[in-house]
Amino acid sequence: MIQEAEGSVKLGFNVLHAEIIDGHTLDIALKKMKHRVVESITTETADALGLSRAILCNDLLLQKLNRLEQCSQLYKKLIKHLSALLNSHYHIAKTQKEFGDLFCQIAARESSTTTNKALLTFGNMHRTIEKHTVKLVKSLHPIVRDLKTFVEKAIPDTKLTLKKYLDAKFEYLAFCLKLKEMDDEEVEAASYDEPLYRVETGNYEYRLMLRCRQNSHEKFMKLRRDVMEKLELLDQKHVQDIGIHLSSFVKAIMETHAECRDAISGANGLFPIDIDLEQIIHRYNTSGRLEEEEEEIDKMEIVEEQKSEDLLDLS
Repeated sequence: MIQEAEGSVKLGFNVLHAEIIDGHTLDIALKKMKHRVVESITTETADALGLSRAILCNDLLLQKLNRLEQCSQLYKKLIKHLSALLNSHYHIAKTQKEFGDLFCQIAARESSTTTNKALLTFGNMHRTIEKHTVKLVKSLHPIVRDLKTFVEKAIPDTKLTLKKYLDAKFEYLAFCLKLKEMDDEEVEAASYDEPLYRVETGNYEYRLMLRCRQNSHEKFMKLRRDVMEKLELLDQKHVQDIGIHLSSFVKAIMETHAECRDAISGANGLFPIDIDLEQIIHRYNTSGRLEEEEEEIDKMEIVEEQKSEDLLDLS
């Protein structure tokens, strides 16, 4: 810069015609990689290597990314537990229905009115429990579906936006570091009173880096606002939905247990009952003699064996 001059001063300038894409050189890519590596190492390692982490360590959005990952793992465990619970209740409902059908079939064959009524009531009780359990499974299934939507769609979308933000941040920091190196180079050259060639020829590279840094800064701030809005909405949804879902889950379980208890209480006092076992037991042959059908089957097997022995081998 001109500090003082006597007389008139004539200034000339060259128009910068370079495109933004020209500033994304290999040096910028390596600097982005360096910032990415520094982001993932500990403070002690960074200090030992002499790397500055002042800008990177204070990024609250990166801390929110870690919280988002922990929240995702919590939801996955919750979905796994709820899915296993719903499957267990569904199998219990099927078992209750099979018990109910079996008792109703036994009741249909009973000649005693009292026994028939008791078994029929007991079978209908199992069928009622099956209906309440199936209703519970259907009411809890939307909760699992909403949790899966949150884990499989909302969180990955926010992570993708956050990764774009981190890439824009590393790019912006790379241009800042490049300009800092160029400023230091100019200061060092001025201290030795040696003019730089790029400064004498219009300093195109420095002006290009300034334009690229400005463009990266605008992109970085835009993505930062988008990420902050998405994270805020995601936190609100997490706080509201998890409370609503858990309260609905507990309420549905309590209502189902109360309905099943009422159904079971309706079967109190039915037993003991008298059952005529003559109609359902299997009668075993203890005499040791074969029945007529069994004797005929044995005779047919002996005749077939004799026929197979009488066949000639024509091979």
